[in-house]
Amino acid sequence: MKLAQGPRPLSIKLFAAFFLTAAISTYVLNLTNLPIQQQIFALYLPWPGWSQDWTIVALSAILSIAFIPVAWIYLHASRLARWLVTGFSLLKLLSFPQMLMLWFSDPYINALYLREPVLIALALIMLFTPSANRWFRQTQEPNLAVFE
Repeated sequence: MKLAQGPRPLSIKLFAAFFLTAAISTYVLNLTNLPIQQQIFALYLPWPGWSQDWTIVALSAILSIAFIPVAWIYLHASRLARWLVTGFSLLKLLSFPQMLMLWFSDPYINALYLREPVLIALALIMLFTPSANRWFRQTQEPNLAVFE
């Protein structure tokens, strides 16, 4: 895969900033609540070996996975990565109304948990601006030297 040519539009730069800010801030917030995250992982992934160390490893893996599509989009203008990010982000945003209702019903829930869906929504908006659409449509000449 070749590197995308030309300067990145502002919307692509903002996408990367919003998406990575959401991922990093969620990672830091979850690290400050390790016992809760450990219980959540144990609930969804039943395994008797869950410890705080394994919780940190899982959170770090989730963070590093967030960097991959951003690199594909920012460096290579990958349309596939654009749609993968869109699909998975929309799935994540489906829980936002429930999180909002939970936050209104329990004032002790940290309001910082609401920041991630907002940043992800902003990142998605940036992926579909006219300048981003033009940048993703840029023509990439096939490298014919590979076939000679």
